[in-house]
Amino acid sequence: MANRPDLPGQPKDEIIDDVSRRLRGYRMIRDASDYVKKHISRQPPVQRFFSFMPTMLTRVSPFHLRGRIKADSWPLVRLDSGEANSWGRMRVIGELLVIFDETVLFSVLALMSKNRSDAFTTNLDDIRRLAKMPDAPSASRSIWQSIRRLAGTRIDLELTSGKGRKKKSHKELVGSILSFADLNREDGSLQIIVNPYFLELYAESFVTNIDLQFRAGLKSDLSKALYRFYQGQYHLESEIDMLRLARAVNLETHREPSKLRTKIRKGLRELEEKGYFEQTQIDKNRMVCTRKSADTAVRKETQILAPDSALAGTV
Repeated sequence: MANRPDLPGQPKDEIIDDVSRRLRGYRMIRDASDYVKKHISRQPPVQRFFSFMPTMLTRVSPFHLRGRIKADSWPLVRLDSGEANSWGRMRVIGELLVIFDETVLFSVLALMSKNRSDAFTTNLDDIRRLAKMPDAPSASRSIWQSIRRLAGTRIDLELTSGKGRKKKSHKELVGSILSFADLNREDGSLQIIVNPYFLELYAESFVTNIDLQFRAGLKSDLSKALYRFYQGQYHLESEIDMLRLARAVNLETHREPSKLRTKIRKGLRELEEKGYFEQTQIDKNRMVCTRKSADTAVRKETQILAPDSALAGTV
């Protein structure tokens, strides 16, 4: 077999050095991720998952249920998991992220999986079609603004052990969701790099079990948030306090219980009508009781990150 010719203007040694430097960065992230996972695995079972993940007891979602917000007054937020986690603390810092931003992120990750690379070229229309948004200039503008927010969102992680005066900090990590985005207005091409830190520590657990087509068919943002939450639960049947569920999907909990109950029930009803739930109920003790349908398992052809996606071999 003939040897592959060198790239014009770049000696073979330089090409090898470039690849080596890139792999060195990936190895650094993988080593840090392995340290984090080992640290958390030594904690009590209910504390083993990141608050970013959709687990019932520890999850804090960065995506909020908000209506239209003027771009020139977009609020800044600092979400904090607090000190209750035995493994440490997580903070999400940046511009407010809403369900629309989650939709854009899921579409970007699906394209990453399709391209089998964390760095790929696409366009705003590809994202719009995946997200099933209308073909309008306003949709493209909103998608680009969302990508900017995702690139500016910072995730801080601090690993600790012990309590009180014996509390000890072991490691701190910081990274973003997207590393880079480049929109060429002349030809419409869009280059995106998904941060390997986000992929390694968060993305696989966060989206592997999300069915993008099913989610896109949901009309209500609350239904989408509830779908994401319940996809993170391992059992077909679930009971959770209404206020805890509201906090998990970032619903405002200061409203009257009757109004909160009505809003949650409406979101659950859409999921029931779509066949996701067999039964839903909020009982007199404000416990939200649900039973998933038997066929809620994700279809491999429509989930965001396929088992052999770029995520598995990126780092």
